[in-house]
Parts: sequence; C-alpha cells; structure tokens
Amino acid sequence: MLDETIFENKSFALRANEMKQSDGSIHLIVKDSLVEVQTKDKPLSWIIPEEIEGYPLYRSEIPVLQAAYRLAASEAHKLKSKEQHFSTGDHWNTLWTRDTAYATHLGLGFWDVEACRESLKMRVDRGEIIQDTGTGGSWPISSDRIVWALGAWEVFVLTEDREWLEWCVEVLDRTCVRDEAMIMDVAGLMKGESSFLDWREQSYPAWMTPSDIGDSVSLSTMVLHSQCRLILSKMYKALDDESMAVEWMKKSDWLADLINKFFKCSESDLFGQYLYGRGYPILSPKIDVLANLLCLKDHRLAPKHKGNHMLSQLPHCDYGVPCFYPQISSNKEWYHNCATWPFVEAYYLQAASMVENEEAFMASMSCLVRGALVCGTNKENLSLQAGLPNGLVSSSDSQLWSVSGMLGAFYKGLFGLQADEHSLMLWPFVPKALEGSHRLIGLSYKNTTLDITLKGYGNQISCCLVDGKPVAPVISEHMSGHHTIEIELIQSECLCSGVNWVASDDFDLDYPKWEIDQDGLAWGSVEGADYYRVYKNGIPIAQTEMLKYKPIFNSANAQYQVMAVSLSGKESYLNAPNEYMNHSGRTETRPCGLIGDDVWISRASSSPNALCYDVNIVYDGMYRIDAWYSNGTYDLANGNTCAIRSIYLNGQRVGAIAFPHCSEHSDWQYFNYSTSLEVPLVAGIYQVEIIKDIYDDNMNYEVNDMMLKHVRFTRI
Repeated sequence: MLDETIFENKSFALRANEMKQSDGSIHLIVKDSLVEVQTKDKPLSWIIPEEIEGYPLYRSEIPVLQAAYRLAASEAHKLKSKEQHFSTGDHWNTLWTRDTAYATHLGLGFWDVEACRESLKMRVDRGEIIQDTGTGGSWPISSDRIVWALGAWEVFVLTEDREWLEWCVEVLDRTCVRDEAMIMDVAGLMKGESSFLDWREQSYPAWMTPSDIGDSVSLSTMVLHSQCRLILSKMYKALDDESMAVEWMKKSDWLADLINKFFKCSESDLFGQYLYGRGYPILSPKIDVLANLLCLKDHRLAPKHKGNHMLSQLPHCDYGVPCFYPQISSNKEWYHNCATWPFVEAYYLQAASMVENEEAFMASMSCLVRGALVCGTNKENLSLQAGLPNGLVSSSDSQLWSVSGMLGAFYKGLFGLQADEHSLMLWPFVPKALEGSHRLIGLSYKNTTLDITLKGYGNQISCCLVDGKPVAPVISEHMSGHHTIEIELIQSECLCSGVNWVASDDFDLDYPKWEIDQDGLAWGSVEGADYYRVYKNGIPIAQTEMLKYKPIFNSANAQYQVMAVSLSGKESYLNAPNEYMNHSGRTETRPCGLIGDDVWISRASSSPNALCYDVNIVYDGMYRIDAWYSNGTYDLANGNTCAIRSIYLNGQRVGAIAFPHCSEHSDWQYFNYSTSLEVPLVAGIYQVEIIKDIYDDNMNYEVNDMMLKHVRFTRI
C-alpha cells in the first residue's frame, strides 16, 4: 500500500506515506511521528501532533491522511480560547462571522459544537448578525452576514437545542427584514459584494468604486440569502409555526428563481460571477467557485441529474481550485486572485462525495493533504502556480476555515456524515485509492458517542452493523450512550467522473481604457484582443476590430461600454460606463440652503436629516437616484462606518442609499457617487428628503457620517 500512488497530476504525486513534486523541488515523507520535507532551499521537518482525547480521533492505514487529520485537530484545539470560542487564525486573532459560519458548516460542528455555538453567539449584536469588515466600510456594501445561518442550523441539528433555535429565529428574522429594507433592488435581487472575496481590487475591475460594488449583485451572496431564508423556514417549522415557515420559504424560492433567471451561463451548467454596471447590469461570465459549490447544495439550482455535470465543469488547477476563473491579468498582488483557498477546496471535496465523483474527490483530498503537510499548517491560502504561500499578500497559519475544511473532508466527505433535524445519516464515499480501514472514534452526536469503522471501498453500503446488529445507516436523535458502527462498502457502477483541469496562469484580458475622441467612442488597444464588443445600455450592439466606434446619438439617454474579446473566446470585464445624457435625462437637487460649493455635513449625532429642493420629473419612467458625497471616516478596505440614509419622496420612504468610504487614505476632500436606488416615478413635482431612519444604523452604530453636495435623478 505504501508504494502505491494514490493520486497523480502534472505537478505532484501522492502516495500513502509521501509526496513528490514532478519537478523534484519538494519531496515529503511521513516517518512514524515525523513529517520530513526536503526542498531545494533547505530541509524542513515537523512532528505529527498527538491525538487529543475528548475529541473525535481518526485512524487509518494511510500515514498522510492520519498526519493531515491530527494536524487539523491540533490546530483546531490551539484556536479554541479559554472562553470556549474559536479565533480566526494565527494572523487574525479575532472572531469573524463568515469564517465562523463556514467553518461550522464545513465540519467543525462535529469536532466541537459547543465552541461553535459560543463563537456564533459572539457575532450577534443588538439582535442582529454582525457584518464582517469589507469594502467601503462593511454593511451594506458587504452583505454576506446571513452566512451565519449555515452555522446556526448546523449547531441545531447536532444538538436539537430548542432554546438556541428560538433565539436564532429572532436574530435571523430581524437581520433579514433589515437587509430587505436596505439592499433589495427593484427586481427583488439582494445587492452586495461577493462572499469572502472582500478585497475589492482582487476580484472586481479597477474602475468599480465601493458604491458600484454595493450596487452589484453577486452570485455567492444571493445564494446565501436564499439559503438563509430556507433555513429560517425550517427553523419556524421546527418551532411549529407553519405560517411563518411558508412565508420565508416563499422568499427563499423567489431568490432561487431569480438566480436561475439572471445568473445562468450560456455555454455551461454553471452560474456567472455577478451582475455589475450602473443602471444596466451585465452578468460577468467568470466562475466564482465557492458560489457555484453553494449552488450545488441546493436542488432548486442544481437538480440531481445536473450535479456532477456542474462539478466536472468547475475549474480545478493542479494545486487546488481557484477562487474564480479565469484570473485577473491586471492584478499583480495576489490574495484571492491567483490563489487557492483550502476551505473552498473542502466544499469541492464534499460536493464530489455527494455526487460520487471519485476522480474529483481524490484530486481535492490530495490537494488539501499536500498543502497542509508541505507547510506544516493549514494555511489561509496558497499560490495557484506553486501550491505554496510564496508571493501572496497574506497567508495566515492555522486558518480556522482551512482547519475545518480538512476535518470536514473526513467527517462529511469520507465518512459521509449528514445531519438533519431528526437523525444522523452515514453515506460514506471511499475511492479505490483509499481502500482499507478508516476509523472515527469518539464522535459526539446529541446524547450519543459513536465509534465508526469503514471497510473496503466504494459508494454503496453492503452491510451496516450497530453494536453487531444489522441496521440502516441512520442514527436516531433518540439514541444515547456509546455505540460502535461497522460499515462494509462495495463498488457499484459509478457514472460520475471528470475534473476540469485548467492552467494556473490562465488570465483574462484587460478591459479597454477610454481615450478622448471628439467624433465618438475611442479606447486603447488590449493585448491579446482580436476584436471589441460594444454595449449600449447593457445590450451588445456592435463588434469591431477598430479602436473606435461612432454611435448615432439621439434624444434618448445612452450609456456605452466596451469589452475586449479574443478568438479563443476569452473576454475582459466591461470598461467603465461612458454616458451621453440629453437635457431632460437627468435632474439634480441640493439640500435647502446650500449655495456655491457648500456641502451638507450629516452626522448621526447631529443634523442627520436634510430637506432638499423639490425636483421636477418630466417623464414617467424608472429613475436611478444617487448622491455626490464624501466619506473619509476610514479607508476603502477597512472599518465599519459606511454611512446610510433613507430617501423619502413626498413623505414616502422609497429605499436607502449607502455612502461608503471613498478614498484610499481617509480623505474628506475626495467625492464620489453613492450607491443608487431604482424607483419608478410618474411625471410631477417631488419633495425630496434625506433621513436617517430606523433602518439606517451601520455596523458601527455610533459613527455614521458623510458630506453631501447634491442628489441626482437619472432616467434609465
């Protein structure tokens, strides 16, 4: 067994006790309690941690798997504080909502559900889920805080704690209601930044401001909003409140329908990255891998017959899945771009187990194990091109969701543990390369402790014995005490296979940069582009090999963008919108009393509200409302002081706009446009008020400040 290769691709080969890079740069071998790593620079070694009593133990005949599991368990134990909660990682000595929720959902709940519960509790303030820091000062630009629901539900199904459930329902209901008041657009889509891809320069075109990102609609965050409402429906049902369960299920279904309607890629079963633009949204066809993996867990988005097709179309590089594909060519500092994140890989592995894709499972497990053993820690991220942290802006050791992803690879992947409200099901999936005995000892589930043994290999159970008696592979919620489970596996016909191997240096095209031309539209040449596609108001209208285009201007408003395209089908992002407005296409108003270059200073603590001069809407139609403002409270990438105000027209609230941090260096002299509202209006005179109302607290709750010069109404 030790001499057999259990996985091999172009870059490395994994055996039961060693790993070799194809270019000879790294040779790793597991000897007893030591992992020795030979590199071109210097030899490294680390001691495999001892087993931690009181937590689930894993044992097998495959040394690399045992070493990887013990390392993850040891790091999980190290991240657990005296206060019984988890910190995020060695470099991030704090608690974050998304990290905690994803980690719990991936499998950390099976390792220590009580610490997961305490960690999730700490991410609630004033009855709402706390949004992690993100672009422009956090919520509502970053709006994936509802990922908390995944962890909260996992805690419930592992404990059946009704008190927890009753509290979670209040938290999620309150959070979702305020999200709907703040970030739901006119079509019912939930706006905001991509989940976890929260360094804007890593995953968005450079021209997009924090406000543009706040107005975009990302697949990952949309899926989480749909899943959150599904979980809320399940929670209400478990509490015997059928009417509320139905109400939230309808909302979840509505969001799932919108995803199917707006995010489907035209040439695959996958979904696109996000809708972006200014008033005329376009779907980016890039593939957000985590988002698609989250879709795979939802039968409304990935029917069973399509599951493996979707998985086998997802991009996978030699050292792991990319965060998105293809990579952004213009970005030279790598963090999300050009990196693989083990927690995303772990979701890929669990999906492979779910659809029984043996090739994908082995690729994923091997990449996870290789990365952890070579580094001697579960890194936050690794370079796609080298499978090492070298060259990345940041890569923490002992990252919580990486640790949890490794543990979950065993619990939910190999052993196939699946908990619901009433039981724990076992649907193990052991590829032939991992044939043998796999043992999970001391797993806690509600009032039960389980010792589970898998024998053989395959995707079908031929025999399941509980305490020596043949039964179905289901552990009831009513079972208590200590029990042994033995499962014999057999191989049945496997129709699922395939990995979409892609190059780690497969980059997109840069987007065209506008140039000045008095006769029409002009842009600079893009390396690798064979032609350019011209868009008007979000619709492609022309293709040209030239670097200019002469539009026919008329009385209608027009917004133009250009995309670079290669003959092989590579596409750039669209460039920044270029607007041509007629005299009645836009009108502006200012807070009453402002003259010249005056600004209205709005602080949460004083003068938060303003009455503006009335506006005259000449034509019926859909109008985009935004404001020219400054918010220098903090920089673009950090903090929690995105300002928020509601817009009232003729005394009626029509929604809210956000005023995110808008400069790199907390500069109050820098002005930009806010996020927008799209509102259907009929011709007439409108009184305009800007008000900080009950919905407009940010994640800071105290500092909620901005300066404003004017508000504009643009007909789209």
